[in-house]
Amino acid sequence: MAELQTNVKQGAVIGGWVCFGVGMGFMFLSLLAVTFYAPLFFAAFVLSIVAIAQRRVAGGLTLLLCCVIIPPLTFLGLTARLLQPSDSLKSPSPSTSPAKLATTSSTPVEVAPQTFPGPTFAAAPNALDASVPTATPAPATYRVIDVSRGDYLNVREGAGSNYPVVARLEPDTGGITLGTKRTANGETTWQEIFVDGHSGWVNADYIALETQAPASLTPSPAQ
Repeated sequence: MAELQTNVKQGAVIGGWVCFGVGMGFMFLSLLAVTFYAPLFFAAFVLSIVAIAQRRVAGGLTLLLCCVIIPPLTFLGLTARLLQPSDSLKSPSPSTSPAKLATTSSTPVEVAPQTFPGPTFAAAPNALDASVPTATPAPATYRVIDVSRGDYLNVREGAGSNYPVVARLEPDTGGITLGTKRTANGETTWQEIFVDGHSGWVNADYIALETQAPASLTPSPAQ
């Protein structure tokens, strides 16, 4: 009977330590497994009191102190350890300058030297070039040639003698400018011209550049 009582007393201490150890294992496995390790710690606490009541003072008191002190400290330590990586991942706000980090951080921070682009100079235009306007060449002008006095050169509406006359040019009439159109109608080449606000077509054989010397005048039928 005495041996059985001794075994029962030892069983309370051993059972308490088993509950305590399994509870610590669940706590280290996951802090969220509180539904597992909290009852185990409570069972170990109760068994420590039972052991003290059964005069297993040393073992029961040691188990009691472990149940009261170690689980809360372990819980706080694991919680701080889990929170530490999330705090370290926080990056400084964009408004924090490298120089400010270097002065406020406990560890030295190397600040990269800032480089600034050198001044660029745009070549100013030459004042002489700006003051001298570029001369635009005047269009070449033509005059009436080979038309005798008393006769005239007809300016027609189209490229042909069958078109109506829109103007008549006297001999040596100048200031004629050429249009972009030039066409042949039979043996006659017709040229589009502009003169005195009129536009039309004339026989190209009877106009020439005003810089050319006048040819000998010969009677010619009006075109």
